[in-house]
Amino acid sequence: MGIYADYLNQNLDVNQLNQERKNQLARISQFRGGRAILVFASALTKNKAPISIDYDDIVPINDQLSNLTGDKIDIILETPGGYAEYAEQIVEYIRKKFKDVAFIVPGAAMSAGTIMAMAGDEILMSPSSSLGPIDAQISWQGKRFSAHAFLRG
Repeated sequence: MGIYADYLNQNLDVNQLNQERKNQLARISQFRGGRAILVFASALTKNKAPISIDYDDIVPINDQLSNLTGDKIDIILETPGGYAEYAEQIVEYIRKKFKDVAFIVPGAAMSAGTIMAMAGDEILMSPSSSLGPIDAQISWQGKRFSAHAFLRG
């Protein structure tokens, strides 16, 4: 059984689960030498939810970065991807504030997430983690398509 299922099976209330999340992030920070830590994660299985990296992520990420101190940061990244131009902007904000940037990918960082991870000084992954193909996207009539597939069609 996975670590998340272990927490969920404890029937913790939201406040207890939130406190446990903070405790685990503090343990990661301590293990990594007291580095600042930021979680940028999506619920990858939520089909209809807005889970991709896009313009709406810029202000919240910048806001979270403004609360962090030091010159080293670990970013836990879990994403199906998104728009490369917004991933680039987010990385620019991160690089302006931190000298040493590491990305921790516990599961998957696809497409624009891969671009973000490659902008780091270090990428930490488990044997089951994955980076994904970088696939340019085109928006057309409210839908997103692979640029390659769109041009072929």
